[in-house]
Amino acid sequence: MSLIKKTGVVSTVLLTTALAAVTTAPAAHAAVGDTAPDCVARYVDGYPSSIYVELTNNCTTTKKVKVDISWGSDSPCWSLKPGAKKVWWYEGLGSYRKTVLC
Repeated sequence: MSLIKKTGVVSTVLLTTALAAVTTAPAAHAAVGDTAPDCVARYVDGYPSSIYVELTNNCTTTKKVKVDISWGSDSPCWSLKPGAKKVWWYEGLGSYRKTVLC
């Protein structure tokens, strides 16, 4: 076998091994403080002195989430079963930042 063919074979084997390692690596787990997944729907409405946030769990599993308010009090941590809704009404200074896992 020529040197060029040997190099090609070695490259193919290395690439295949690397791809197998990537595709079999375990998925990263969501951690407390991470942004809630997209299947937790958010409806946010704000006024000059208050914020209304409605969360709906459209996921297939229960999610523990809370509303993160910048410059204000966050919501409590709620455990939302699939299909469940929860509303957080915040009055005071601050703005909606994101919905996070807790």
